[in-house]
Amino acid sequence: MTTPIVRWLTRNDVAATNLPFASALDIVEATLRDHGIGAFENPTKIGIHPRHDAFIHAMAGWLPKQRRGGLKWVASYSSNRKVGLPNFTGLLVLNDPDTGLPVCVMDAAYLTAVRTAAASAITSKYLSPHRVDRIAVIGAGLQGLYHVEILSFIHPDAEFHVVDIDENAASRLAEQTSSKATIVHVKEAEAAIRTADVVVTATSRLEGVAFQFGWVKEGSLVLPVHVRGWSQDITTASDVLLTDDVEQFKNYIVATGSPYRDISRVVGSVSDVIGGRLAGRIHNTDRIAVFNLGLAIHDVAIGSAILDIAEQNGLGTIVSY
Repeated sequence: MTTPIVRWLTRNDVAATNLPFASALDIVEATLRDHGIGAFENPTKIGIHPRHDAFIHAMAGWLPKQRRGGLKWVASYSSNRKVGLPNFTGLLVLNDPDTGLPVCVMDAAYLTAVRTAAASAITSKYLSPHRVDRIAVIGAGLQGLYHVEILSFIHPDAEFHVVDIDENAASRLAEQTSSKATIVHVKEAEAAIRTADVVVTATSRLEGVAFQFGWVKEGSLVLPVHVRGWSQDITTASDVLLTDDVEQFKNYIVATGSPYRDISRVVGSVSDVIGGRLAGRIHNTDRIAVFNLGLAIHDVAIGSAILDIAEQNGLGTIVSY
């Protein structure tokens, strides 16, 4: 009998695959098209909350057309930074669809940052105003960095206004990014949001209200990376309200305690817009808010592409199952 093997990819191994951002964009858009025609399984994420400012979630996904399936176990602890640990950690397990055996276990921090930013970028491709001159990125951590990197593919002429409570974070982001975009450090979130055509709030989980939807100008697209942090009227005053998966969004909001009293105006998903089933932006003055909670099928699709590159280049460590 053949001894089953599992490929283990550390964070450095995953980074060494150097998955092109353009490829990540193509993968995420293709996966959203599969989502739109129902060619997927993406059960609502489940999780535990050991602390008020933390979560550990399980996210399973299956893409029958690609025959790719797996599960991500991911944690977010905003307090970790105080003790020199990463805020965001996780593992992705990919399985053989014919036997169910695991074939790869990889660090999930990089792929999550890439797929989250790519989902925002594809959303912006279809829902941003006709002209995007300024993009506000609130939070200059890993998510902020990759949003600058990947959104600049969709909006190459846009200027990025970056805000962070750490005054040195925006400078570090500018040094780390490979994007050629102009990056401007703005001290206050309100100032950045009021002038932005696209707004990304990429902070750690927030319990209170940090951002007022009244700051958002006509025509802007708002992309909260995390659900919380916005004023109540983001769900009532927006002209269009969407998510990446309606069932998952509503279940998650109910399960975790909704910070918004009215989510009845969520009219559909981004994949509905991509597939032409929803108009999305009707007027250039529409203020649109999209809650992309994160799809496990994106994790599986991006992780599978990373695994393919790792196998081709002999990256990682092979262990017996």
